Amino acid sequence: MVMLPLLLLLSSSSSAWAFSVAPRRSSVVISSGGSRLYPVVAKEPSQLFSFDPFKKSYPSHRNNPSYSTTWEKNKSALQLSGCGNNESSTITTTPPTRIQEALAGLTVAFSLLSKAIACSAIVGVNPLVGLWSSVIMGITAPLIGSRAGVISGTAAVVIVPLSALTVTHGVEYMPLCIILSAILQGLFGVFNLAKTADLVSEEVLSGFLNGLGFILLFSQAKVFKAAKAAGALVPAVGMASLCFSIVQLLPLVTKAVPSSLVGLVVATGLGMMLKLPLATLESTAPAGTFSGGLSSLPSLIDFGQLRSMATSSSAVKLVMPAAISIMIIALVETLLAGKVVDDMTGKTDDADYDVPKRSVLAMSTGNLVSAFLGGFGGCGLIPQTVLNLKSGGGGPFSSISYALAMASFVLFFAPLVGRISEAALAGIMITVAYDTVAWNSSFKSIKAVMTKGGGATRVQRLIDLFALGLSSYICYFGNLAVGIIGGVVAQRGLHSIFNRFSKD
Repeated sequence: MVMLPLLLLLSSSSSAWAFSVAPRRSSVVISSGGSRLYPVVAKEPSQLFSFDPFKKSYPSHRNNPSYSTTWEKNKSALQLSGCGNNESSTITTTPPTRIQEALAGLTVAFSLLSKAIACSAIVGVNPLVGLWSSVIMGITAPLIGSRAGVISGTAAVVIVPLSALTVTHGVEYMPLCIILSAILQGLFGVFNLAKTADLVSEEVLSGFLNGLGFILLFSQAKVFKAAKAAGALVPAVGMASLCFSIVQLLPLVTKAVPSSLVGLVVATGLGMMLKLPLATLESTAPAGTFSGGLSSLPSLIDFGQLRSMATSSSAVKLVMPAAISIMIIALVETLLAGKVVDDMTGKTDDADYDVPKRSVLAMSTGNLVSAFLGGFGGCGLIPQTVLNLKSGGGGPFSSISYALAMASFVLFFAPLVGRISEAALAGIMITVAYDTVAWNSSFKSIKAVMTKGGGATRVQRLIDLFALGLSSYICYFGNLAVGIIGGVVAQRGLHSIFNRFSKD
């Protein structure tokens, strides 16, 4: 991370400080009401003023060992010891505004529209099922206490095992499968097994993100293949490139609004003005999907049919393999989404309660509610979580805003939303894919192996790099859950073997 020069305004007579800070790692400007300016250049995270507003404590400044910092539990105040004339001062943070979080949620909602529709098609149900599944997960998870900043909704990784069941045996087995999966997830949370996510090392997590990022990137190819078949490849590439450029460049000018939202609006609006022959969400969805109105609301499932299936051992045996697969994949992605938030913000889980456990229980509840309303649930979504953080979100309100925005799309603004260009959405998802890939961690592991250093240390670095490469490969070409498990087993197993032989 490139740290910017900071201006520190000090006053010997004042002990009240205030600063404005973004919800992620960032530089800040501190003021004290005085008139004297003292420039401080912070180049490394270990220096005092190059600090992360979410960490609980920081080391002393290298030029002033007595100058230390400690965050209060409420994460809104920073205690400065030894500043000025050995005084203690409090810095009060300014959290993201509700408007910033609402706009971030709106951006996420746009990015999930086509994905929710596509997931519905894979399972073999009405597109509205996928949309309402995302809405229910998006509202339920943050209200119950999932990791702040994590976006929950319809997940393609969950749909794969579910579609194998519904295509073969019919969609009538879907509610029972999702309910059993939710119960298993709840048991996982109740018995506090969510802490197993700590077994996932930085290298394995990076491999998972690499695989997921490239899956997301190449999944956008279908948009351009369809455009090529329709003779509209050039305008499709142009719209996607325009959207991508706006997303990347607008933050250099202003961060008042999410760049992804601006890119989507500009690219779609320009396409409509020029009457470009581009595919839209409405043109690629089944008829009636974007008609809107109260008729689009979800309804309760047939509980009589559910009861008969739940009491049938043959039905339970039939859906159990898919339910277990969904449980594992959903748990892995939800917990890793929380780790991604930790990595991007530097904010660790609140010590006041068990965040992983609450996240799992929130996901379980969301899946139960979704199943009762005919949906197929979901889990924490890493790409959309990245987009949420990049767009200025980070709190529970951004997740709820995304869910409410998607609900309003379906009920009130369906005809307008249906005109959104798929090429513009592809441009956004390409930026999300780029941000998802763990470029820095991957190059860091490669550089560590190439760095001069002997013996045991070099072998350990090679093992870490191998785990990163293995998990990346399996996650992309195989299965995401298997990639995580394979990476953890390989890394820990090889380290254990090496440590045993190195002692002999």
